[in-house]
Amino acid sequence: RSFCALHNNNSEIWRLNENWHRIFFNFVARNFSPMIQRIQTLYLFGAAIVSTLGAFILPLYATEAEVFKATAGMYTFLTFGIGMSLFSGAVLLYKNRKLQLAVVRLGMLSALAMLGFVIQAILATEGAAASWGAAAPFACIVFAYLASKGIQKDEKKIRSLDRLR
Repeated sequence: RSFCALHNNNSEIWRLNENWHRIFFNFVARNFSPMIQRIQTLYLFGAAIVSTLGAFILPLYATEAEVFKATAGMYTFLTFGIGMSLFSGAVLLYKNRKLQLAVVRLGMLSALAMLGFVIQAILATEGAAASWGAAAPFACIVFAYLASKGIQKDEKKIRSLDRLR
């Protein structure tokens, strides 16, 4: 016999602790499966992650004396933040494809602004060389373009099904 209620195999808490992963994954599968089954959701996750990495982790450019991240410039950091929020928000708009497409296109414009601010910062700094973070806006644009094409494909499919009804 066990002296602790948590280790008693008949205890509800023990069964909950034992099966937490099943409960969690069943909840996710029931509530988020339409969102995750669409390929553009993965592209939008990719764009949001790349934007986050570019904003906080990856260096944008470097001189011989110092390495600069997106947090070094206000406008660069602001556009990375806007991109993160737009791409993350677009993931949640999977039920409204037209609005999702508009948000993704705004995210593309944000990524273009990111690219412009990064290029401007590199050109304004003497002896600066681009680093891995400078490629983040390019990756965001590619992911956003692929997500946009996926959303348009879904919208076209839905319109053709509506015509058949």
